[in-house]
Amino acid sequence: MQFYKVTWQQLEDDCISLTKKIEKVHIDRILCISRGGLVWSRMFSDLLGNVPVSHLTATSYTGIHQRKEVKISDLPDEKFIINQSLLIVDEIADHGNTFKKIKEYLHKFKNTKYYTLAPIIRSYTDPKPDFYLRIIDDWVIYPYEIRETKEAMKNIKS
Repeated sequence: MQFYKVTWQQLEDDCISLTKKIEKVHIDRILCISRGGLVWSRMFSDLLGNVPVSHLTATSYTGIHQRKEVKISDLPDEKFIINQSLLIVDEIADHGNTFKKIKEYLHKFKNTKYYTLAPIIRSYTDPKPDFYLRIIDDWVIYPYEIRETKEAMKNIKS
């Protein structure tokens, strides 16, 4: 298995690069996909002039390459969704299932516009998010996954 390590500096540079693309559209609120999109969403909020952030939780991984069906929970109050232009942020888009599930959920809200963003996608991601920077098929390690990565590595070696 190959790994791709994202540094804090790269994360910052990526946020700045993506912000230049995002600024071309109007965003009322960032809808952060917890947990992966938390750090990224906070940085985009700052770089876009303190755009408010709401979150929802979407879980689909139980470990490295161990996937399950996407489950959505911890939804924001509907008043933060209706008549809004949302930027949905996750740290990576694998198969695209998380964004698909969230789009299905948002479809019921009239006059809600949304854009999807994942800094890294896979070559097989379908559909691709509206905004992304890199296509990487290696397992991506982020600088904020200290314990999580350590535990996953122990399980691989076992």
